[in-house]
Amino acid sequence: MSSSEQTARRIASYPSPPTSPPLTASNAGGLTKNRVYLNGALEARAYLKRIRTAMCTHGQCRPGMLLEQLQLFSAQSFPPPFVKGFVDAIDAYVSMSLGGRDVDPQTWDVLAAIERRGYSQ
Repeated sequence: MSSSEQTARRIASYPSPPTSPPLTASNAGGLTKNRVYLNGALEARAYLKRIRTAMCTHGQCRPGMLLEQLQLFSAQSFPPPFVKGFVDAIDAYVSMSLGGRDVDPQTWDVLAAIERRGYSQ
């Protein structure tokens, strides 16, 4: 039996993974922008975790902490999509909290919350 016949007779034990569309010049910018936005949202969740830990440890939150964080982003020239992702995540958290939900940043699925709120990336 030739090698091509042997290859044709082999049966894969697992299906091949789905192929993703190739990265082209037209969609490369969108992926990068999206990733930067999502990284900003994930940083917001990390920020909220730090703030909640500080509140549990010290019993209070120092005024102006969020403003300081945003000024740090500006001073260090973070890209606008990152800052937008951060702010959108904070907005989602505040909205959910004011709506009566007890949102724990440790277990909060920030990306799902942003998707539900329909923020544009």
